[in-house]
Amino acid sequence: MTYSNPLSAFKNSFESISLLTGEEFFRQLMRSIRNTLQVDAVWIAELDKGQNSMTTLSFVHGDHFLPSFTYLLDNTPCEKVINSARVIHYAERLQELFPLDHKMLSKFNGESYVGASLHDTNGEVIGNVAILNGKPLPVTDDIDIILTIIKSRAEAELQRLKREREILNRESQLRGLINGVQDLLINLDHHGRIVMLNSEAESSLGVDPNDTNVHISKFLSDGSKSKLLSLIEKIENKNNKESYLWIPEYLEIKSSKGDFKAEGTLSCYELDEKIYYTLVLRNQDEKAEHDDRIKQLLEETEYLRVELGDIKESNQLVGESKPMKRLLQNVYMVAHTDATVLINGETGTGKELVARHIHQASPRKNKPMVAINCGAIPPALIESELFGHVKGSFTGATAERKGRFQMADGGTIFLDEIGELSLELQVKLLRVIQESEFEPVGSSKTIKVDIRIIAATHRNLFELIKENKFREDLYYRLNVFPIEVPPLRERGEDVILIANTFIQKFSKRINKKINPLSEDQKSLLKSYAWPGNIRELQNVIERSVILASDGSLDMQGMLGGAKPSKTIQTSSEEERILTKDELLEFEKQNIIRALKATNWKVSGKDGAANLLQMVPSTLSSRIAALNIKMPKE
Repeated sequence: MTYSNPLSAFKNSFESISLLTGEEFFRQLMRSIRNTLQVDAVWIAELDKGQNSMTTLSFVHGDHFLPSFTYLLDNTPCEKVINSARVIHYAERLQELFPLDHKMLSKFNGESYVGASLHDTNGEVIGNVAILNGKPLPVTDDIDIILTIIKSRAEAELQRLKREREILNRESQLRGLINGVQDLLINLDHHGRIVMLNSEAESSLGVDPNDTNVHISKFLSDGSKSKLLSLIEKIENKNNKESYLWIPEYLEIKSSKGDFKAEGTLSCYELDEKIYYTLVLRNQDEKAEHDDRIKQLLEETEYLRVELGDIKESNQLVGESKPMKRLLQNVYMVAHTDATVLINGETGTGKELVARHIHQASPRKNKPMVAINCGAIPPALIESELFGHVKGSFTGATAERKGRFQMADGGTIFLDEIGELSLELQVKLLRVIQESEFEPVGSSKTIKVDIRIIAATHRNLFELIKENKFREDLYYRLNVFPIEVPPLRERGEDVILIANTFIQKFSKRINKKINPLSEDQKSLLKSYAWPGNIRELQNVIERSVILASDGSLDMQGMLGGAKPSKTIQTSSEEERILTKDELLEFEKQNIIRALKATNWKVSGKDGAANLLQMVPSTLSSRIAALNIKMPKE
C-alpha cells in the first residue's frame, strides 16, 4: 500500500501506536518507520554501559522481526551515536567507513545508516534507534521529523521497562528473604485455597508448591477451622481495613510431619480487585526472636506491591515544556543529597509524583518511600500514625504499632499537606529533623531513625506563620531546597502528552479502542485553564473514555464551555536578545524594584512576592541566589 504523503501517514499511525506499551509498542513503531521510509532495517536497542554493548528490543528486517541479540559497540555506527548523544547520518559508503563492523553490515548489506540516541530524564544515554539501508539514504526532513516525533515516547517507554525490571528484581530478592524466614508465611485466596507459601511452610505442612488446589482447612483442627473463619469475617468487616489481626491463643496445625500449635497473625489485602489473606504462623515449640524481621518484610512487601502498581500505571513525570525541564533539573540536582525538600504547588499538580522521582533518583531508592497526607488523618490519630504507639497507650491500642517514620527508616518519608499539621506535632517533627529521634505514643523509649524528609503544600506557609498556625523555625528547616511544581495551564503542549497517557491507561483498563485526539480537541485541551490541574485532566479523560460510544471522546461535553487560560504576552518593544548575564541582572533589578516598592517586605498581601506574583519561598531563594541585600540606612 502506498501513500501520497508518507509523513502524514506515519503521524496518523503513531498516534495509535503511542497508546501501546512494551514489546508491541516497539514492534509496531519499528514496522511503521520501515514502511514509511522504505528502508531495509530498523531497530531500537538498550545500552549496557558496563559491557559497552547494545541489546535489541525490536529489530525488523524486511518483513521479519529478528530475535533479540546483543552486539558490542566498538567500531560501529551506533558507537558514534552513543558517544555523541545526537543524530548521526551516513548517507553512503557505510562499509568503507566502518570496515571493522563488516560482519553485521555485510549480513544486512548496509550502505547507509541513521541513528539517534535516547535519553532518560537525567539526560543520560540509555539506548538508540537506528535505520540501515542497502542503498544510499540522503538526509531528508522526513527522517528528522520522524525521529523527533518518536523520541520522547520511545524514551519514556524504555525508561518504564527498565524501572519495571528493577521492581520485579527487587520483588524476587524480597521473595528470597521471605523464604529465608523460619516462620510459616501462607497466602490464601478468598476461598481459602493456598496460592503461595514460603519454603518453611512447604516443609512444615508437606505441601507441593505446584498444587494450588489445597485448602487451608486440610491442615487445621475442627476448632481452628471455625476460629480462622471467624477471623476472616472480622477482618473483612473492618471499615478501615487494618493491616492485620492477632490470632487469639493459637491455631492447631495438623501435618504429616507432626501436629503443632502455632501463634501468629492474619492480614487482608486487595490486588487486581480480588481479596487475599496472609497467615504468618510460628511454631510455639520452635519459637524464635523473628518478630521485628517478619513485620518489616510484610511492610516492605506491601509498599513494594503499591510501587509496582504505580509503575504498571505508567507513573511518569510526562512533559517537554520549559517549566517541566526546569523542575526535572531541580529534582535531579537535589536527589543525590540528603537535603530536606519543600515542594510547593497548586492542588492536583503532582507533588507526590515529584517526591517519588526524588526518592527513586536518590541513594535511598532501594529503601521504602512512605507517604502520608497530614490533612487526611483525624488530629487524634495523626501522632500515632507518624510515630507509632505501644500497647495500651490509648483506647483501642490493643497492640504495639510502628509509625510511618519507623517504617521509612533508611528511606524517605513524604509529608503531604504539611500545613495541616498541628502546632504540637510541628514541635515533635522539628525534633525528628534536628535529632533524628522520637518516642512512640505512650512510650519513653527513644527510637533513632535515618530518613530523608520531603514535605509538600499547596498553602502559603508564610501566611500561616503570620497567623501563628505554622512554626517559622520548622519552615526554615523544611525549606532547605524549595521546588515549585508548575500548574498545568503553564505547561503548553504537555497537556496533550499527559492526555494521551491517560487515554492509553483508561482505554486499556476497560478494553475500549479510542480514536486519536483531533486537532480541535487538542486546541480545546490547551485553551482550558485547568483549575484542578493534572488531577482534573485525569478525571475528564477517564469520564470521556467511559462514555465514548464510537471511540471518539467528547471533550467539549466534559469541559462544558471551557474558558481560555491566561497567557503571558511578550513585548515587541525591545527586540534585542539578552545574554544569560543580562537576564540575571534584569531579574535582579526587577526584584530590587519590587522590594523597594514594598519597603523590603517579602511576604504578605503588601509584600514583594505578591507584587511579583511569586511564592514567597521561591522569591526568598532568588534573593539569596542573586545576592540581593537590603541597603544599610
